[in-house]
Amino acid sequence: MLLGVAIGGVGWHPDARRPARPDLTDAGRYRRLALAAERGGLDFVTLDGSPALTAVPDGQPDAVTALAAVAPVTHTIGLVATVTTTYAEPFHVARALATLDHISHGRAGWRPRVAASAAEAAHFGPEPLPEISRLRAEAAEFTEVVTALWDSWQDDAVIRDTASGRFLDRARIRHIDHVGQHFRIKGPAVVPRPPQGHPVLASGLDPDSSSVSAYGADLVFTEVRKAQQVRASVGTGVRILGEVEIVLDDHGPGRPPEQQGVAQPLRLAGNAAELAARLDAVYACGVVDGFHVRPAALPGAVEHFVHEVVPLLRRRHPARSGTPGGSLRERLGLPARASSVFPLRKATPSR
Repeated sequence: MLLGVAIGGVGWHPDARRPARPDLTDAGRYRRLALAAERGGLDFVTLDGSPALTAVPDGQPDAVTALAAVAPVTHTIGLVATVTTTYAEPFHVARALATLDHISHGRAGWRPRVAASAAEAAHFGPEPLPEISRLRAEAAEFTEVVTALWDSWQDDAVIRDTASGRFLDRARIRHIDHVGQHFRIKGPAVVPRPPQGHPVLASGLDPDSSSVSAYGADLVFTEVRKAQQVRASVGTGVRILGEVEIVLDDHGPGRPPEQQGVAQPLRLAGNAAELAARLDAVYACGVVDGFHVRPAALPGAVEHFVHEVVPLLRRRHPARSGTPGGSLRERLGLPARASSVFPLRKATPSR
């Protein structure tokens, strides 16, 4: 059973921000949450991001930058950043994510999304919001360019040959010369190929995200009730995780164990044993490979989930062994991605 947890914002529950106004720009906050998840044996954390101030009134740091601050203090847990492709440039995103993968020694992942709301578009100028079909096509090409830039370096392009005085073998670095409908990128990248080759690509099949599962997603977050349909559409080799919102509550007998939220994730409420039993029952159906958990309130709910619910789940479903130096791909049981520019050579992260 794969398990990931969202560590951005204050939690999904409307009352989550009432007790205090958390400092969401404090790097220590994300380090503490990621370390708690790592100690609990979770496979990855996610950090969302949106260019709209209305999404999180307390403000949102850049997800890749924040997770780069988390990387040096963690050792085994994956770090998955949401990246808005609209109004961004593939070259800069490819560089940032490759850097995160190097800093974390192969534990980076990313979740492309489109900025599909007028509130987001308004931050960038007076131009009208493009049609969603155009935004998704742009996101598809964006992802293609990012991966091509990663592939513009062979895994062994850095030779550090002191005898000849050469640091790089230029024959192992190529231009990508991409000319598409939305982008013209010559390349190559300015950062060596990431340790994983391609950092893990996650996708959410919802109206506000690009449907990247059709062209290379490794990991799909989806509604539990749609998981079987999603699995049939993406084929083998893709990990399907059910989106779950949780409320860990030892009080209030008689409350419904679950309800459906507006965004249609599975919403569960109960004590630790009840939550573990419900998640185990869903997992036993065989339609999901695990869960992406969104706690009701942060930071406390992550600690409670890790210490009270996860041990009950891991008794029946042990985590894959996460060892320092192991990649997120290895932890999730995902194959290496072949280079689009050079023949595949296995990249081995090293410390």
